[in-house]
Amino acid sequence: MNILKKLVFTSLLSLSSFSFSEVSLSGNVALTTDYVWRGMTQNGGDPSISGGFDLEDDSGFYLGVWAANVAASDGTDTGSIELDGYLGYSGSFNDDSGYDVGFIAYTYPAVDSWDFEELYISFDFYGAYVMFASGIDAANNYGEIGYSVDAGPGTFSISYGDYENTGSNYLIGYDWTVGDFTLGFYYYDFDHDTTPASDDDGGYFTISY
Repeated sequence: MNILKKLVFTSLLSLSSFSFSEVSLSGNVALTTDYVWRGMTQNGGDPSISGGFDLEDDSGFYLGVWAANVAASDGTDTGSIELDGYLGYSGSFNDDSGYDVGFIAYTYPAVDSWDFEELYISFDFYGAYVMFASGIDAANNYGEIGYSVDAGPGTFSISYGDYENTGSNYLIGYDWTVGDFTLGFYYYDFDHDTTPASDDDGGYFTISY
């Protein structure tokens, strides 16, 4: 495990140094018919369950962990879990615009060759956003732009992303919040840079709490 990963997980273990009067804790859990990430299925098209915890300081600093079941394999080793750790800082310019900058480590127990890390930064303004994730060491860079707008009882969103040396993706979605639950309906389209046989598209449904 390299130094950046140690930084994330050491931070998670040192939460006792915070005053809990200044830190809020939240959790989340979701079930999806297909775990699609940047236009690519991570679980072979099968359903996936995920969940995580976040700690956020009043100043805007945050850190958290998130996990999901995936179908990971490098041809020799196989694994069924993705475990991510992240930390960052978010703030706002005004009521309609803000920013977020941080570090995330994607880890796949039993399939170490899949592990990678990114530094990310995003800006949002009046429903639109731009995001850039810089891959650390040999990891590829990723950029994304998107827009969301209130529509009826929910929110309509659309985005486009480009993953260096991999492919580009479009995502159209509609999220509808009912009490503490959010229902999400999505359509994605992925175009591989060099291998048309890896192109993919389809729809999936997510319910989160």
